[in-house]
Formats: sequence, C-alpha cells, structure tokens
Amino acid sequence: MSIVGVIAEYNPFHNGHKYLLDEAAKITRSEYSISIMSGNFMQRGTPAIADKYSRAESAIYGGLDAVFELPVLYATGSSRDFAMGGVALMDKMNVVDYIVFGAEDEEMGIFDEVSSILAEEPEEYKKQLNDYISKGLSFPAASEKAIKKIMGESINEIISKPNNILVISYITALKKLNSKIKPIIIRRNDSGYLNSELTGKHSSATAIRNAITDGKDITEYVPKNTLKPYKNYIKKELPDANWLTPYINSRIIYDRNLKREISMLDMTLDMTQEILNRLRKAPLPTKYVELADYLKTKNITMTRVRRILLHMVLGISKDDRELAKSSGYGEYLNLLAVNKKSTGLIKMIEEKGALTIINKKSEFKPQTEIGSRLWDLDKLSTDIYNQLLYENLKIRNRGELTSTVKTVLP
Repeated sequence: MSIVGVIAEYNPFHNGHKYLLDEAAKITRSEYSISIMSGNFMQRGTPAIADKYSRAESAIYGGLDAVFELPVLYATGSSRDFAMGGVALMDKMNVVDYIVFGAEDEEMGIFDEVSSILAEEPEEYKKQLNDYISKGLSFPAASEKAIKKIMGESINEIISKPNNILVISYITALKKLNSKIKPIIIRRNDSGYLNSELTGKHSSATAIRNAITDGKDITEYVPKNTLKPYKNYIKKELPDANWLTPYINSRIIYDRNLKREISMLDMTLDMTQEILNRLRKAPLPTKYVELADYLKTKNITMTRVRRILLHMVLGISKDDRELAKSSGYGEYLNLLAVNKKSTGLIKMIEEKGALTIINKKSEFKPQTEIGSRLWDLDKLSTDIYNQLLYENLKIRNRGELTSTVKTVLP
C-alpha cells in the first residue's frame, strides 16, 4: 500500500487537478491520496473564491481521500515558504510515500540540480546571491540570477516558469528536511495556470474564475459533482482583493498617526524598505487597486505587493517566519474534509504521525509556541474572510471553533 500527497489551492478544483491525481495513482499505484490545501486566502494575496471547507469538500468529490489545511502563514507566503510549510507537514505525517507536482516541464535532472544548489547553498551560490542582493534585487530575483550564473543562461527557460519554480521549491524542501517522500512530476496539460481564457477541457483555475465572473457555464471544465459545495457562491460576485481596502488603509492610518519605534508595518513579512517608504507616502484615501499599482516597482512584482498587503491585514510578521523555521513548522493538521470510506486513513496518520489532527475545533489546545501562533493566525484569517463575505455577499459562515469537518460520500 502507498499514499500519494499533493499541496494545492483548489481555487477551484478542476479537470487538471483530477488529471494529476489520476496520473499519480497510475504511476504510484497508491491506495490513498491526501492534500494539504490553502485555507481562505491564496498565495497571491487574494481571498479564495469559496471558504476552505467548501473547497475541501469539492476536492473530495474530485477524488481525494482527505484534505488538511495549509496554515495561512505558509499559504500566503513566497514559493519557498509555501513549499517548505506544506512539505514539512506532509513529511511529519509519516505515512506519505509520494508527493506529486504539476509542472510545465518534466526536467527532473535539472530540477534536482537546481534544488541541490538551493538546499546546500555552496559558496559560489552564496557569493553570487549576495552580490545581486547588494545591487537592490529581491531575494527571489537574486537567487534566480545566481542559479543562471552558475548553470548558464540557457536554464532560464525552465526555472522562470511559475509551476517549475514551485516544483524546485518543493524538491528543495524535501532535500532540506532529508525527507523519504519521493517526488513525482507530471507535466501540466493546460496552457498555464495564469492563462485567463478557457482553452479546452483542461483550462486553468484563472480562466475558470474569469468564466464564473462572466456568467459562463463551467461544468465542462470541472469534474462531476465538484460544484455541489459551491451553491452559496457560484451565482454571486466572487470574493475580491478590493474588499480588503478598509482593512489595509486602517493599518496605514494607524502607522501614520500612532508613532512607535517599531511599527507593525516595519515587521510585516516580506516588507522591504522601499515598499515601506512608498506606503508611508501613499496618498490617502485610496483603494486597494490604486495602492497596489502605486507600490509595484521594477524590482517588486504585483504578486509580492499583494502578499505584503495581506500580511499587513493579518498581522503576519517576519518573526513568525523565523519561529516556524526554528520550531519545525507545525504542531497540528487541521482536517477540513474526508472521504467517508477513508476514515481508516485518518486513524493511520494519528497513530504514525508526529502532528495532532484537529477534528473537533473547539477542543484543540495548542501545546507549543508555534502551534499557538499558527492556530491564532488561522482563526484570525477565517474571521476576516467570513467578515468579507458577510459585508459583500451576505453569506454568513461559521467561525473556526464552531466549524465541522466535511465527511463526504462521493
């Protein structure tokens, strides 16, 4: 018997995700498939199209056996943080044999070589990295240039693609953790996760979200029954990052008027001095889209700007990342949904794993500093997400402590 795992957002679950699971099952002959899925906010700093319990339930209808939450600290982090958080939790389950990734290219040799450099950080890499950072480049940009300097410019076509970058981050995390989990790479058969147009049966999540917004029928692009949990969302306006405007502006207003030696904005995760200076000079009042455009620079991508703005709202700090790194990345697995026929899988993880499975939310009491901090942030993100939904869509969801695991019989 073997178990395959996948780290994902499922925003929403679509035919490409189903294809990945089916191919992984063929390759590994796995009996169970599990996922660690982003919660209510996405890596690009935006709210999910539906709450995490509904999206997890949809993924069970799509073929998974169990879905756990990727804590918001990692789910809204850089590719390095996203990958390390997810892989560390999956490794601590002590039952996962394979982890499957979708990539633009099936270049395991190159992925392995690049990830070895990132995991081991040889002197040549560190020298190049520091040189580029001293010239004003962000860490991701400096790291990419350092890799190209070592391996040659021809590598750019592979390491610059979004899913390839994430796969390299996953393999790097496996190496850093000395994990026994084996990586499986499956080439994506869509036109790219950022493609905004429907391109056939295997269309991107971005294209499907745009189609929902445009009122188009999307049943051709998602597996049967996976839309059932979205009944409260599918015919309404999709959650939008612009809804965060008052929360972001309140942080800026507090920073400008309540002078402190070190403000919350200073400590915000991924904040740079350049962005901080621009934030403090930004004209108010403003809207999210105006502020994001104002903050974006040649060296700072829009995705990173959005993550910084969300980290401001959630109060996620640089200290949180350091606590995670020094504390083994987690204490618990927040169970969101499970296939009713696969309850034995949960028992297996409970018996063999090194993490507490949160089933009854109100009864969970963290025992470690990292557990307490991650749980506080996850509860906070749920409350803020629920408030956004209620303010804009009149959807009233339960708070984290009164939420229940979705037990599904597909």
